This record gives sequence, C-alpha cells and structure tokens, in this order.
Amino acid sequence: ITTGVRTLISVRTRRRGSEPMRSEVEFFRANGYLVVPDVLSAVELTDLNRAIDIDRERYPQLWQSCREGGRFQSVSVLLSSKAFDATIRHPAIMALVEELMGEELCFEELSVMIREPLAADPPEAGWHRDTDHWPEHPLALKNLSLVYYLTDIDAESHCFAVVPEEVGAKRAQPGKPDPAQGVELYGRAGTAILFNAGSGHAGVVKRTARERRTIHIYYGHRSLPHLSNHTVVPRRLLEGDDQASRRFYGRPNLATKLALANF
Repeated sequence: ITTGVRTLISVRTRRRGSEPMRSEVEFFRANGYLVVPDVLSAVELTDLNRAIDIDRERYPQLWQSCREGGRFQSVSVLLSSKAFDATIRHPAIMALVEELMGEELCFEELSVMIREPLAADPPEAGWHRDTDHWPEHPLALKNLSLVYYLTDIDAESHCFAVVPEEVGAKRAQPGKPDPAQGVELYGRAGTAILFNAGSGHAGVVKRTARERRTIHIYYGHRSLPHLSNHTVVPRRLLEGDDQASRRFYGRPNLATKLALANF
C-alpha cells in the first residue's frame, strides 16, 4: 500500500465559495477524498472519548465485535448519548459537506468504531465500496462519508485507506478496488476525512500497541433511497429547533420510522 497524507488549510477559516474550499472541491473531484486537519478541538476530543468510555461501560451489549480481531463498533450511540450530536453538523466541516453534496443533503447514519491494539499478525485489509455512484451528481456522489480520527494516526497505527478515483472513473462504474492503488491517510486526533462512499476503501490493521478510535457518519440525498437501517435517529434530532435541522433529519429510515410509531 502506498502511504500518503494530504495536508489542507484548516476548515476553521473556510467559507462557502472561498479559495480554500474551491481547491478542496477540486482535489475531491480528482481523488474522491479529502483529509482535513484540526476539525475537532482538544476539548471536543476529550468529551467524545469520555462519552465512548461511558457508553462501552454502560451498554456493552450494543458494541458488536466485528470480523477482524479487536474491532468493536456501535451504531446506537445516538440513542444513549447526546455527546455525538454535534459531530454530525459540525460548524467547522458542514459548509464543505454542503458544497460537496448539494441542496438535497440529509443524514444517513452514525457509528463509533474502536480497533484495539494487536500483538498478532494482522488480517488482510477488507477492500470494498459501501455503495455505488450517482453519475448524475456533479461529483458522482450518492453518499458522502465523514470519518473523524479521535486518536493520533500514523504509519505505526491502524489507519483508514482509500483508492483515489477521479469523477470520470466513478461515472464509468468501476469494479473491484485495487489494493495496490490504496493510500493510507494519517492525521492527528481531530482530523476529518471526507470520501465518496462509493470509493474503494479499507481499515488497514497493523501490529501495534495503540488503539484507534473513529466516528463514521454518512450523508445522502433526500430524493434517493436510504443507505441503511443501522442508525435509529432520536426524536430530539428529528424534531429539531429549526427548519434546517428538521429538513436535514427529515427522511427517517425504516428502523427510525418503526421506533417513532411504536415508542
């Protein structure tokens, strides 16, 4: 796997239509991903990691052990804690999300993932695409994924990796991802990664003494089918204080609809 990282201008100075945003959109157009540093502050990181510790202690049944050894994930943290709400529409990244996705932007799902330290030989990376592409979209974006690094990530730790693809290749409906083209993405805690969920990607597991923590958020379009039924969206978000919030969360998946109708 080729290693690499893209250092970009902090989103804390970003405005829609600004020069930094235009350059980021063009990089995304050419590669299908962005690495954006310093999105979450030190205080936010402390609060989020504390919320994860509390959630794992109180609700261990909601944390599933997944295929690779040492990987635990919960799709239910929005039901047990309000601490993760602000990460979905974070003011330091949301303008860029809106610029990439367009006017029909809506929420799809949120989960938290932990990859524990590993002393044994690591498993092979599971390269895959989460969804197909939407050729009619200017960036071929059917679903956009946002990954927050809650711990420092470098070449010595578990990391996220993606296969760069420009928009033309995505419109051609590419096949199985080529691991030889994968790029490992590094960054300090607080870094955000945006990528086309139709891009080939994988969690690269390594022999390491360090734990990796990430938040995974997916966005979609209101006119398209739901990405999944993984996340039940709480009523506090669906019935938000303003019209923009209610519009953003206003396309509940089947699991959310059933919860609203019966509880």
